Amino acid sequence: MAQKTLIYIVDDEPMQRELLKDNLEKMPAYEIHAFPTGEECLAASQVRIPSIVFLDYNLNSQVRDAMDGIDILKELKKISAEIEVVMISGQDQIEVAVNTMKYGAFDYIVKGEGAFLRAEKTVFNIYRYHKMAGDASRYKKLMIFFGVGMLIMIAVVVILQTKGLIRSSPSWY
Repeated sequence: MAQKTLIYIVDDEPMQRELLKDNLEKMPAYEIHAFPTGEECLAASQVRIPSIVFLDYNLNSQVRDAMDGIDILKELKKISAEIEVVMISGQDQIEVAVNTMKYGAFDYIVKGEGAFLRAEKTVFNIYRYHKMAGDASRYKKLMIFFGVGMLIMIAVVVILQTKGLIRSSPSWY
């Protein structure tokens, strides 16, 4: 059986957290865990590194001294740069979105009517991005292999020409 992709959800609003979790659990290929604080998510990430984390931008409505979303984002990237973080927030401000991207967030979703559909699409976009990155890596390796092969072939031809084993003009001339 294939291992499920691990997704963490961090939101201090219980209703929002559970709705997002329920929505993403419809997809059978994902294992979903939800946390009310970023600190709990960080502790869990030390044990099992998630592939994707949906992270609330403001995380201090329940615990006043809680780290905010940007601080958690930075800490998650220290644990593993491969973790894709999707920031979710009620703030519809471009400056906030740009700030989260600056620290390595994959996407920024504004809470609201279309947020759950957008979250699903973001999961598929992350999958597609990693597939394309893998394909690009394979093509790059193939091109390097082809280039080295061509260089070796040219070197062999030059060596054979200098030793007189092949002529520089074809025999039909």
